[in-house]
Amino acid sequence: MKFVVLLACCVACVVGRPQPDDLKDDPVPILLDERTPIDELGGYGFKFQTGDGLTWAETASASGDDNEVTRVGQYRFTHPDGTIHLLTYTAGKDGFRPVSDHLPTPHPLEPWHIEQIEFAARQKAEASEEA
Repeated sequence: MKFVVLLACCVACVVGRPQPDDLKDDPVPILLDERTPIDELGGYGFKFQTGDGLTWAETASASGDDNEVTRVGQYRFTHPDGTIHLLTYTAGKDGFRPVSDHLPTPHPLEPWHIEQIEFAARQKAEASEEA
């Protein structure tokens, strides 16, 4: 009896598997693909856009005495709920610096937080004066 149940489960899995017509394997078309080759100092650029609304552009150039490469770019796409996500960034010697309305931000400080911070600063100052 256990064998019959196991066999029925296996048959159900095989019959219930996704059929090729059910699978979404349509490639997303690339509408724009522009590239600037890498130069002798490491600078480059690219820009592309796909049929589902994704866009991404980035340029990089060397600057300064050490020819440090700085990248500037942005990408944009639409979330499933229709919200547009736009992020711009720079990346270089100071690190990656993104700017977007969708990035998390710290919780604002309440007045009692500020009082505690000021109290701790006063205590630290008094302790350094005594030493």
